[in-house]
Amino acid sequence: QARRGLTAAEAGTAVHLALQYLDFSNLDAAGQVADMAERQLLTAEQREAADVPALERFLRSPLAEEIRRGQKLRREYPFTLLMDAREYDPQAAAGDTMLLQGVVDCCFETDGGVTVVDFKTDQVRTETEIQDRAERYRPQLMAYSRALEQVLERPVVRRVLYFLRPGRTVEL
Repeated sequence: QARRGLTAAEAGTAVHLALQYLDFSNLDAAGQVADMAERQLLTAEQREAADVPALERFLRSPLAEEIRRGQKLRREYPFTLLMDAREYDPQAAAGDTMLLQGVVDCCFETDGGVTVVDFKTDQVRTETEIQDRAERYRPQLMAYSRALEQVLERPVVRRVLYFLRPGRTVEL
């Protein structure tokens, strides 16, 4: 990996790892990423791939400000839930269940309910590309929402994608 660099998927993983440890109240993304590497939370290759300008844009975004004001911030929140299979497959028989597992990038609570945030590192440039890609991710956010509503016993009131490269927030 050191010779060839990280793949796009590995670079995306590096950004998500940095987001997992990032202190959203500290706007110095470069300093934080350097500290993560020093503490061996990121490898040298991951540090280089962490896209500090995108992280800085995020930390200065209205979404980051909302997260800072929110309550009960959860990041990389894993869930496993037994769900009615008919919610995902109308052809399923009554009583059929399926195991839904996932990891929510970020969620936080407000007085109104839960906001789910999914960070994306996709290479999207135009508004059309952003909207098209957002629609592809809609089922994922809906599944996260169903799971979180059951696990947290609170309504999910917002579903948000944040595209890091263009610094763009899309609500679904």
